[in-house]
Amino acid sequence: MRGASAAATGQAPVARRAALVSAMVAIAVAVAVAAASRLVQLVPHSHAGGHGVGHVVVDVLCLAVAVLVALLLLVALAVASVPARRRAGRARCPLPQASPQIGAFANAAVWATIAALAVGSSAGAFDGFPGGHLAACAALAGGLGATTGAVHRRAHHQSVYRSFNVVAMLLAAGCLASMSLTDTGEWWVRNFSTLGTSDDVAAVWFNAGLVLSGGAMAAMAGRLVRGLARPEYRARRGARTVVHALVGIIGFALAGVGLVPIDADETLHNVFASAAGAAFFLLAAGTPWLVRRMPRRLVATSVAALLVEVAAWVVYDGLGWSSLTVFEVVAFALVFVWLIALVVTTHPERVDAPALAAAVGGLVAAPTRGALAFGDRVRTTSIPTFAFTGAAPPGMHPSLARST
Repeated sequence: MRGASAAATGQAPVARRAALVSAMVAIAVAVAVAAASRLVQLVPHSHAGGHGVGHVVVDVLCLAVAVLVALLLLVALAVASVPARRRAGRARCPLPQASPQIGAFANAAVWATIAALAVGSSAGAFDGFPGGHLAACAALAGGLGATTGAVHRRAHHQSVYRSFNVVAMLLAAGCLASMSLTDTGEWWVRNFSTLGTSDDVAAVWFNAGLVLSGGAMAAMAGRLVRGLARPEYRARRGARTVVHALVGIIGFALAGVGLVPIDADETLHNVFASAAGAAFFLLAAGTPWLVRRMPRRLVATSVAALLVEVAAWVVYDGLGWSSLTVFEVVAFALVFVWLIALVVTTHPERVDAPALAAAVGGLVAAPTRGALAFGDRVRTTSIPTFAFTGAAPPGMHPSLARST
């Protein structure tokens, strides 16, 4: 039994790393496909004139760009996903010089690339935006890159954050590839789920992204809410179980949205989508009550998420100023933003090695002080100096001094 348990424990990290590497490859391929498709759209003569020399040259150029983009993204994802302690060892990691700052920049670059290509693939949706889709591209890519870079720099030491960051990228990359390949026309004026109804490779990218990211979210639910068990948050009895269940429902519902496209069974598709929205609303509204001393930043994020979701619904359903697509994109984004905030704010902060070394050095350097640590508490005791010098203090009998 012990051998079986040890084997199972050892297999879990291996399977987790294999899933992470597979997700990174899928992200790189999806973004590369979007980049090549965008290049084809920018060079319209590539489809004119049959199979002439110009057509072959453009095809080779697009393939080369796609391969280059995929390789660059794989390197950036590896830099952003490898923990700092492994970067330091040249024998174990091929990226020894990567620092947390470089990792944050790599993470920001990937997110900014996804945002820029997404805006380019749906340029017609930004015709009413001041400055057109180019201004929207600069604003969205720059804002998303700056935000994700800052978050990554703070939380890069948390393995659960790095894994969930890749899960969020997987969904975004799948949607991006579908947006760049779909032939459904102006899908953004209808709803986001239209991307999964074309019965071609574009629909496969969209639905597969939902299924894989939703399944990964459900599988990671326990790790995502693990920080709420810390005693300083004073979570109510059963609070962690409730939050765990709600996160799992969101993950399964997202996977259901991908498994049942809207053109296959509209009622069941809407049930899955509504379940995800309702579970997130309960999660953001109920967690501050379930966790009595929840971090203030997470409380603020919960309030802001609820206000933004309600405002997006009013703009869409009440005022009719936007399409259902806008509301769905906002809802998807809020789910991942809130879960990343949950991980970043509730999991333990990193203990810097220099600070820890300085603290230990201070204890060792004190010749007349000894420390003994029990768990999180440290008890310090003073040792009489005369025990080392051999001189008894005034008024003490020599035999008593020796016994002391």
